[in-house]
Amino acid sequence: MTYVDFSMLIVFLIGMFFIGYLLSRWIDTTDDFMVAGRHLTPFILASALTAANVNLYSFISQSGAAYKYGISLIWHTWTGNMALVLSGLMIIPILRRLRIRTVPEFLGMRYNLVVRFLIGFYWVFRLAFWLGVVLRMAALAFMTIAHVENLAFTGSFSFWLIIFAFIAVAYTFLGGMWSVTITDVIQFVLMLGGALIVLPLVMQQVGWWPGLVEQVAEGHLDLVPSVGRYNWQFILAIFVIGIQWASTDQGLLQMSFSSKDAKSSARGLVLAGIITTPFALLWILPGLCASISFPGITDMDTAYPILIMNALPPILLGLVACGLLSSQMSTISTNLEGVATLFCNDIYKTVLNREASPRQTLLVVRLMTFAAGAMGITFAYLIPLIGENAVAAYLTVVGIFDMPFFVIAIIYGLLWRRANWQGALIGYLAGITAGSISAYIKGIDSFDAFFFSTIAGTITALVVTPVFSMFFPRQSGKEIDRIWEARTHSQEDEGEAYHIIPVSGWGKFFFALLFVGLAVFLIGVISGSVAFAYAGVLALGGMILFFLSGLIRLFFD
Repeated sequence: MTYVDFSMLIVFLIGMFFIGYLLSRWIDTTDDFMVAGRHLTPFILASALTAANVNLYSFISQSGAAYKYGISLIWHTWTGNMALVLSGLMIIPILRRLRIRTVPEFLGMRYNLVVRFLIGFYWVFRLAFWLGVVLRMAALAFMTIAHVENLAFTGSFSFWLIIFAFIAVAYTFLGGMWSVTITDVIQFVLMLGGALIVLPLVMQQVGWWPGLVEQVAEGHLDLVPSVGRYNWQFILAIFVIGIQWASTDQGLLQMSFSSKDAKSSARGLVLAGIITTPFALLWILPGLCASISFPGITDMDTAYPILIMNALPPILLGLVACGLLSSQMSTISTNLEGVATLFCNDIYKTVLNREASPRQTLLVVRLMTFAAGAMGITFAYLIPLIGENAVAAYLTVVGIFDMPFFVIAIIYGLLWRRANWQGALIGYLAGITAGSISAYIKGIDSFDAFFFSTIAGTITALVVTPVFSMFFPRQSGKEIDRIWEARTHSQEDEGEAYHIIPVSGWGKFFFALLFVGLAVFLIGVISGSVAFAYAGVLALGGMILFFLSGLIRLFFD
């Protein structure tokens, strides 16, 4: 990288800090800091969600995996987008009506403070660990992309790690969710611009689509492979994990809770899911192109950096680097905000200081932003101890801990009133145990462990929770009544009317068609197990029908 390109990166980082400073004037209450005063429109929400969920994990790790294993990894993004649509239409509007800030807060309403504290405590470290993953990924990538000859510090892991953490902490500390959201929208535009510069240049080098099809390795264009690392089993497992993520992830939900009403949250998530779907080609196709242009790369995560450094001239490289950095900074700031909010909302105000004043709470959540940054930096240094396949290990941990959480919070928390805190807690612990045993048998850092731990943990929690709930008294109270009332639209709702199950004829038609598309997608994926020639076509067609039905359903309530 040249001095000009490096200067562009520094100007970008200073600009992000300056925006946080300007937006600090908007922060008067904890709601302003945590959920942007609940004023976000659907477009701003969709842009911020897209920016927060597209990061260097997409451009580096997923592109690198496509380089080595082929196009089927694209389902990692696509199934997550389908989950966003499903959650946006059916789950998030209910939680938005409750005016909560975190999912553990919902668990406190649904079960009790013990469950709220335990899950909140876990999620603080869970998000901090992921923050360490994304910080480490950013620092490693920019050691290569932004290294300037004769400036030794630009090739230092610690330099980039501290710089990224400091800038993200600074503007999040100053402006809270407003700063995170507004900078995410700016970063969304920069990220998209940078990716759109790269794609046509690298596609031209391999002869566009016909040249890619002709030269790419055999099997690399199979959408639903019957064998291999990213086969039909992976697609099913990542789809299930995606539903959990879109329904319980703190960073995603905190933005959704910042929407102005239930319908805005639904529109924002559906738009984010649909917008991000074609974006996956912006990192998967370059990975496939790199496998043709630069065969033999041993570290697949370097494929995208090597590709752009050889394809882009100075200044253009600086612009693309700013786009890549934008994608990562938005993810870092979203997780910083999530960790701070979880600690303040579900630990500090629940256990440490229940009588905290609004001013004390705002001070603590801001200070916790610094603590979250420090935790992220610590985890970034500790991650190599896990082993080479840290991402696989992380996904396995998510399968073990998060899927039982999804079962007790969303499936039984919203759908079965007879569930009580004793059954939920026992079901959660049993699910973790079953998932851990399965992962241990398969090996924690293998992708087999990810599939089997996800299935084992989910099924165990699904079975154990209702069985043990029947041994203890039924829970009742005003908070549970509020949850059940939030499942349907009422006159007290803010903003436009929104029904989970539409009341109009056309609304019901497209709502039903949504599940037809989902069924076709699942049939396509499962048919991949027998190497059905049209498995990919079925799965892709089902996904497109699913997205179109979900989008049109929003116009008919």
